[in-house]
Amino acid sequence: MVKVALSQSYSHKAGQVFEAINHINKLARIKTDIKSYRIARDEEGLQLIDVNVRFILKNFPLRLKYTAIPHKYCELKMLKGALKQYRYTYTITTDGGTTKVIIECAIKLPFRYFIVAPLVHAIIKRRIKKELALLGKILQTQL
Repeated sequence: MVKVALSQSYSHKAGQVFEAINHINKLARIKTDIKSYRIARDEEGLQLIDVNVRFILKNFPLRLKYTAIPHKYCELKMLKGALKQYRYTYTITTDGGTTKVIIECAIKLPFRYFIVAPLVHAIIKRRIKKELALLGKILQTQL
C-alpha cells in the first residue's frame, strides 16, 4: 500500500478554499490523474465518475465516488475498479486567518505491481505537491 499525506496553508477563508474543490469538475482542474472522466451521477455533494487513472505505463479503469461535506472535507474513493484501493481525502481546517488543506492519499495496487510501489509513492507525492500549488493559483485568481 502507498500512503502519502501533505498539507498547505492558504490565506483564504475555508469557504473560499472549499468552493474551489466542492465538485468533481472543480477538483479535476487540479488533479492531473482524472482529467478525462465521465460523470455517471451528479448530485450536490455527491458525484460518481468513471475514469482511467494512470500510473507509470498502465491505465486502471475505476468508478469513483466524490463526496463533499461543506467547508470541512472532500473525499474521492474507489467503488470498483482495477486497483485494490484508491482514496484521496481533502480536509480543510482553519486557524485564525489561514486555512489549511491536508491531502491524504491511500492507494493499493494489484499484487503484481508491488515492486513499483516506491516509484508510485514518488509519483503520488509529486502529484499532491502540484495539486496544492494549483489550488493556491486558483485561489489567487478568485480574488
